[in-house]
Amino acid sequence: MPLLSGGGKTQWIITGLFLLFSFFIVAMTEVALPAMVIFPGLYCLYAEKIPVRSHLWVAVIPLVLAVVPAMRFGVLMYGALLVTGIIMQMLLRKGHAGLAVALPTILFFSLFVLAVVSIARQESLSFQGVLSQWATRILDEVQVIYQGVLSQQDMAVFRTSRPVLQERIAIMFPCIVLTSTATMLWVNLLIVSRAFKNIVLSAWKAPDWVVAVFILASILTLVKYQSAHVIGLNLLISVGQIYFFQGLAIVACFMNERRWPGFIRWPLYILVLIQIYIMIVVAGLGLFDTWFDFRKRIRTAKGDEQ
Repeated sequence: MPLLSGGGKTQWIITGLFLLFSFFIVAMTEVALPAMVIFPGLYCLYAEKIPVRSHLWVAVIPLVLAVVPAMRFGVLMYGALLVTGIIMQMLLRKGHAGLAVALPTILFFSLFVLAVVSIARQESLSFQGVLSQWATRILDEVQVIYQGVLSQQDMAVFRTSRPVLQERIAIMFPCIVLTSTATMLWVNLLIVSRAFKNIVLSAWKAPDWVVAVFILASILTLVKYQSAHVIGLNLLISVGQIYFFQGLAIVACFMNERRWPGFIRWPLYILVLIQIYIMIVVAGLGLFDTWFDFRKRIRTAKGDEQ
């Protein structure tokens, strides 16, 4: 283990910074929330710089803080992020970029479902009843914030529309959790993509069978039964995000082929992320790529120009 037997100073510095970052997450979980979002990616970068046994040994050190009752929640969160980072690194080394996002997302979503089911049993509520309670708490906090920002007229509009908004949040809570987790992991994938030479995100494509899931979800949203409609809506939004990622890959391929500089690319990415209508167009681009293979056409057009 070079790190433990007098390795280079660079390894020691990297290890020290990684441990500082890890202890920060455990000891100050609420404050460290923005840092937690990028932890899996930072773990992947750290693991690529340090020998296997050494980086695993170092990564589990913060878990000893579980003996402190006040830090057990932070240790739990750190442990989940660490497992996510380990899964991502293993899959990225094998060139499975899609699975590096999908498997940890499924893991987090499964924990979310288990938590809801557990709370529902303890409080004698339905699954949807627990989500409704959470939606109520979220809007209570939002209302407190709005009271100090909005005018009385705008607050009156908010209070009037709140029941509908609350119902929609409760219905879409599963897909909100799922898509938020997937987005977080996709951001981590962007952070580490250049460290893994076998990963080319601009070439990523969703499996063809996802189209069948999209069609099924679309049919379920048209069914009159409430349960089927809710499942279909959540599934449709989740699958839509997969095609949004594929659409971004097509956009990246287009800009790569034309060698657009970063000062043009990043404003375009930001514009895509903040405009819901552009996001829908990009997701549609990813969906129809299944049949039209836009990247092949982009490369062919570029070749013809040369």
